[in-house]
Amino acid sequence: MASSTDGAARIGGQYPVSVEITDEREMNRLWGIPFLGVAVRGFLAIPHSVVLAIMGFGVYVWVLIGWLPILLNGRVPGLAVKFLTEYLHRGARVAGYVAFLMPGGYPPLEPGMPVPVDLQLDLDSLEMNKFWGIPFVGIFVRALILLPQFVVLSFLMIAVILTWLVLWVPILASGRYPEWAARLYRAAIQYAARVSAYVLLLPVPYPPIWPD
Repeated sequence: MASSTDGAARIGGQYPVSVEITDEREMNRLWGIPFLGVAVRGFLAIPHSVVLAIMGFGVYVWVLIGWLPILLNGRVPGLAVKFLTEYLHRGARVAGYVAFLMPGGYPPLEPGMPVPVDLQLDLDSLEMNKFWGIPFVGIFVRALILLPQFVVLSFLMIAVILTWLVLWVPILASGRYPEWAARLYRAAIQYAARVSAYVLLLPVPYPPIWPD
């Protein structure tokens, strides 16, 4: 069982935020046309972008007043956990579809749908140390101690950008999504989601320093 101060530590060391992607690898070669594939997917994902923009306002509100229930009750409201989880989940699906050209079809607009990218937040407890509820201090301290994570994430993003420049080659040539890309981009999405969950005051432990 997770402690009331450290969030949700998982049995066997498993971190409570995880991302899985579709096992499908076959895809239309047209998505591999340089830059055009990403541009078309970005256009098709406009409804998702609108939803994310609206939800982003809710995240802003949470940053402003979310400290209240934590400071008063030592607990993150279940409704806030569901909302932030859906925000991270939807962002992960859009990133996978647009930026990483992942197979698996158009991501559904319905909340909580698992395909083609599935983000899970599996918590043992919603309790949290009241210290994190000190207005603005909690988020500031969390962002400060995440500096090593931001450094690792920056290098990971550089690797992602470099490989993204050649991702279209195997797609266009074979109509198949390369396994190395699936592994790398899943790790990048998961790592970013874990860091985001921590800085947004979700009741999760300090994320691992290296993506898995």
